[in-house]
Amino acid sequence: MTRFQSLALRLAAVEAKVSTLTGSNEDVVLAKNTFEFEDRLFTLETTVDELVAQKTKEQVNQIVAAPESAASVPVADVVALSASAGDEAASAVVANVVQAQFESAAVVDADVAAVVAAAVSAVVTADADVVSDKDAIREEILNAVAEVAPPANLEAATEAVARVLAAAQGEEVSSEQKEEVSLAVAEVVVSEEDQELNDLEDRLVVVETKVETLLGK
Repeated sequence: MTRFQSLALRLAAVEAKVSTLTGSNEDVVLAKNTFEFEDRLFTLETTVDELVAQKTKEQVNQIVAAPESAASVPVADVVALSASAGDEAASAVVANVVQAQFESAAVVDADVAAVVAAAVSAVVTADADVVSDKDAIREEILNAVAEVAPPANLEAATEAVARVLAAAQGEEVSSEQKEEVSLAVAEVVVSEEDQELNDLEDRLVVVETKVETLLGK
């Protein structure tokens, strides 16, 4: 058996497993050449990344919603699927964040839970070099939180996210950092669709004004 044939067998085996995970149950054949192999590998990588993202979201949501130390999701499983899994130092940070949330009380407010889950997920999905940099991971958390609709209970969300940040940077948050968290939690981010509509409306206003001027109004 050639090296390519061995790789083709391994690729087909992984494709078959992913087919089971996605429920497609497609028949898998061996790649005939390196071009086909590379194309199928790219598709496989994309699919696996999507599956991991979905699984991570489910795991984090379960941990955030579960009572203290009662989540059925092992912390190690979340770390294993994180982007930092291959980096010892970064994976330790991820484990610290997930463990801290695992040991926290359940977040019963759905809107607050969404904010907290975004903060935890930001650490789990960030690249290892970002996780290992205190300033970078803080920025990652703040950006993720700002993308979520502001909850009615801003104080509870701020406190919860501050705890996530403290676990991520390995030290208590300063008053300045907590203020940054508060601002991020309360921030209303304009969606891409709304921004596009805003831009279109601005252009329309200009045209409307010019037309009214031409009509002598």
